[in-house]
Amino acid sequence: MSIIIIRKGSINDIEAICRIMLSTEPYITLGYTADMCYDIVLSALEEGWIGVAEYDGELAGFIIFRVFDGFPLGGYIRAIAVSQKYRRVGIGRALMKYAEDTIFRYRKNIFLLVSSFNYSAIRFYKSLGYELVGEIRDAIISGESEYIFRKRKIDKDNDHK
Repeated sequence: MSIIIIRKGSINDIEAICRIMLSTEPYITLGYTADMCYDIVLSALEEGWIGVAEYDGELAGFIIFRVFDGFPLGGYIRAIAVSQKYRRVGIGRALMKYAEDTIFRYRKNIFLLVSSFNYSAIRFYKSLGYELVGEIRDAIISGESEYIFRKRKIDKDNDHK
């Protein structure tokens, strides 16, 4: 039985991360290039907020997030992708848990953007408890939107229903 190992990303992971990113939606439709990917990953590594998933000894996915910068009211999931070869085995959920656990140590909210054409990602985030809180029309691609999703940390001691 294979297990998913989540660890902090390193400089040695850049090539594998970019290979996954550049072969995955929404990055294909959004027109990401190798240079854009390298810049995003390098800045995430400098900040220390990148996680990678290993499965069967191979880098199978990644997540890039911010804890203190980004949205002023919480942490921010910048990018996530899982290799097509390793979809549907729980890697995306494991990566999100890694980022959520880290962010929720410091912040009460997590935000992310998802492209309106990325239906599977919208379903995925909703299944993890994220709620649609806004829309930015024509943000990147004319005729498409970026949806703003939020997940709130449940404080059992102070959360009155």
